[in-house]
Amino acid sequence: MRKIVAGLFMSLDGVVEAPEKWSMPYSTPETTQALMRLFDDADAALLGRTTYEEWSAFIPHVTNEQVPTADWMNASPKYVVSTTLTGVDGWHNSHLVTGDDIVGRIRALKEQPGGTINVGGSISLVRWLMANDLLDDLYLQILPVVAGAGRTLADGEQIPMTLVSTRAFANGVIEAHYTPLPR
Repeated sequence: MRKIVAGLFMSLDGVVEAPEKWSMPYSTPETTQALMRLFDDADAALLGRTTYEEWSAFIPHVTNEQVPTADWMNASPKYVVSTTLTGVDGWHNSHLVTGDDIVGRIRALKEQPGGTINVGGSISLVRWLMANDLLDDLYLQILPVVAGAGRTLADGEQIPMTLVSTRAFANGVIEAHYTPLPR
């Protein structure tokens, strides 16, 4: 069975929203390489509506030098989870996941042959995947900065996790790999 793997940047105060506003000073070749490892076994992306709309307007027009995952994102199948979109024609190889049984559709996607399914950004989607026992691995790059404001992973529901591994980088970033406990 395929795994769904999410990777997010997180500030010391738990903010995961808009990391482009506070994470850039902590980006090094070492932290970028750690992030890129999440794509080693991945052959598909799972995106929420907001992330899809933002990225589909931007990523098709950049190179890997500007965004290290651009080529991968442009070539890979992208599954967009939304209850409001009626189509996803703006980005090559995008597929809309909608309808009455989105959980069932995601489970069916996980049962198809292939590599891991990568979730980048899409805070609401990561929350939803955790709440529906669909997320298999969560990688957080915890940055030594207090963002001060923004959305966190917390959405009123406790989701117990198991710490799989940690890694500290010279610039103070900590990578933490978690798996949700079965509920």
